[in-house]
Amino acid sequence: RRWDRDVIPALVRPYMAYIRLSQRGQSRTDPPPIKCSCNCRGVLKQVTAVYMDHLEYIKLQICPCAPAPLQLVQRGLFPCSPVYPALAVSLEMLEFVSTLFLHLAPNETAWSDALTTFLARRGHVFEAQDSLRRRFASALGQFQILVRVVNAEVDKQIVIARREI
Repeated sequence: RRWDRDVIPALVRPYMAYIRLSQRGQSRTDPPPIKCSCNCRGVLKQVTAVYMDHLEYIKLQICPCAPAPLQLVQRGLFPCSPVYPALAVSLEMLEFVSTLFLHLAPNETAWSDALTTFLARRGHVFEAQDSLRRRFASALGQFQILVRVVNAEVDKQIVIARREI
């Protein structure tokens, strides 16, 4: 599986950098420009970014040295698919929903329906009826895997640091 083999391991350090910035109140920063080192033309892709209160449409220049998931995490977003995502969800929203689902019965359908209605009332409408639910569930599941991998990496680094003391 591409998520497990390629994407999640590549996002560990960028997500840790995002956490560091967000702890300083700088969670949404302009990502550093990515310089293509493979001399390819890449693919221009428009991605719908879903935030708690609005949608944004961003353009990404995707190539092997600048994959979409990396660029999105640097922008505070998480992709809904591993290669050419059409939709990405804010990391803040995924963190909130993960916390919410610890205290309530997890229900991605209800959350997605409520968010779709909330955004529609503000003039932000999704093209397909079921578009957000399926993609949101995918992003949430993969995001939660990323968080577990990052937590394991932090625990490992703590053990290594303690041995060196």
